[in-house]
Amino acid sequence: MGDVVGLIQIMPTEILEDDQLAKMVEKIKAIVKPPAKVGNIEIKNIAFGLRGINLTVVIPDKSDVGGLDPIAEKISKIENVESAEVTDVGLL
Repeated sequence: MGDVVGLIQIMPTEILEDDQLAKMVEKIKAIVKPPAKVGNIEIKNIAFGLRGINLTVVIPDKSDVGGLDPIAEKISKIENVESAEVTDVGLL
């Protein structure tokens, strides 16, 4: 078939410095393992200095990864992550 693409919105527990956000992004990349792939990582300004992360993940339709929810669950356990929520899913 095709690939499934999904958007995971990640919210930190507090306002993080650039180096802290960079470390968080590296931990997130380490969680997304093949056959899943990181499509795009975008740091978004939310409000009053708080920044969130939009992560796009691409997974082959026939893979045994189990979808995007297990990835979001693992990300939510990273230090300084308040929440990681799948907000959009589609097919490529």
